[in-house]
Amino acid sequence: MVAFQRWTYRTLLLCVLLFSSALAAGSAGWKIKFDGTDSDPVIADGVLYVGAADGAVYALDPANGATKWRFQTGVGLSSGPEVISMPKSGARADDMTAAAQDAPGKKGKRRIDLTPAVSKGTVFFASGDLSFYALDAATGEKKWSYAAGSKIVGSAVYEDGTAYIVTEEGLHALETSTGHRKWLIETLQEIPVQQMNDVRRLGKRPAQGPARGEETLFLTAWPNMMSTTPQKGFVYAVAPESGTTRWVTALDGLDITAPVVAGGLVLVASEDPRSPPQPGHPLGVSSKRATLYAINAVDGQIKWKVGAERVYGTTRLLLTSKTIYLNTDRQLIAVELESGRMLWTFGAEEIQGGPQVDDQHLYVVSHKGTIARPDDTLHALAVATGKVKWSQKLGGGVDLHLVHEGVVYAGNARLYALDGAVGTKLWSFKGPSRHSARLVSGGRIFVISPAVDYFGSARVDQGYLQALDAKTGKP
Repeated sequence: MVAFQRWTYRTLLLCVLLFSSALAAGSAGWKIKFDGTDSDPVIADGVLYVGAADGAVYALDPANGATKWRFQTGVGLSSGPEVISMPKSGARADDMTAAAQDAPGKKGKRRIDLTPAVSKGTVFFASGDLSFYALDAATGEKKWSYAAGSKIVGSAVYEDGTAYIVTEEGLHALETSTGHRKWLIETLQEIPVQQMNDVRRLGKRPAQGPARGEETLFLTAWPNMMSTTPQKGFVYAVAPESGTTRWVTALDGLDITAPVVAGGLVLVASEDPRSPPQPGHPLGVSSKRATLYAINAVDGQIKWKVGAERVYGTTRLLLTSKTIYLNTDRQLIAVELESGRMLWTFGAEEIQGGPQVDDQHLYVVSHKGTIARPDDTLHALAVATGKVKWSQKLGGGVDLHLVHEGVVYAGNARLYALDGAVGTKLWSFKGPSRHSARLVSGGRIFVISPAVDYFGSARVDQGYLQALDAKTGKP
């Protein structure tokens, strides 16, 4: 009897250990209902922070998805495209319900598309309700909010107790402790008054940036395409302590990118000027070219420029230590940063989205086929030569998400993990709708699938935020 009891206890102990090991092995995966946006999740001090289409910021446990706290913006409003009236620029937005009842002013909506930033126990983020917030990272309680008066774009820059944010008005400098505005520099003031009235009537386009240089902030802006102003974009160099303009450089063209800064240069790209408006082409005809400019960060003089073929879509820049990559829908060009010398070029019928890079390869997706029957291929190009090292067909609708520790994550309705060195598929994951891999941390890859409405159908797919095992892709 005693021997039987000892055997039973040992068996039970072994079962408990095996069960615990199984739980630990499967603990990487979890899934919660979530209406995703372009807000990427970030992890700080063991907490995952992310913004959603419902206008809320969530603080989650990255181990199991449990909600630590949730902060709602756009109080009293439903999510989605419903708009609210905001106070005039410079007014506080402490009571969003009152703001929603204020008839005059700019309009926004309850949605968070930008990624939160966490610094010294504070979560900073911009909301579609046209306000910028600071929350206590531990509790989610609001410290302050600032009514920007128009849409906030890009990533804020934080430095020495100041947050720098960009809107269609220009560049705002805020005290991070109080939200008090130190200064505002308005963009597009260089446009003649008679033409500026047209820009104000149609609405400004949001500026792009800011980018931080050694002692200067840089941003770009260009007028609304429908205005009668000349086809010019502007690059601004701003003193961070005072908000004064050190120099402004005007460039011929439209759709100027956000600036990137390296090696004493400010790098931007823009669509070359269109032909004048004509019958059937009220906006003019595209030049089908884009130009990359390298501007001296000290005096604003153009040091060199390089052109590329372009048909439509967004022009993107990708910077490494010594090389700047210009990416259009037709070409990917590698340019030596110091001299402007073209190192190599890669062309395709259509280049999908922006590239990603690691120490050995630059990864890019080429697109063929139609919207209904797309045929996309992921390519790995040698960083030094641009030669294709491997290609992998991944079917239709492929987005290149991220590269982490030698693994490339790409896909859409099906998410793939590929060996970055040789292109071998390591695993794939299929869920109810399209996916976007946003973050890899602690052996987990965090994936967001937004809620999807199908045109001409009553079907709606619920959105999710989920964590998969980064090695296996299993939930």
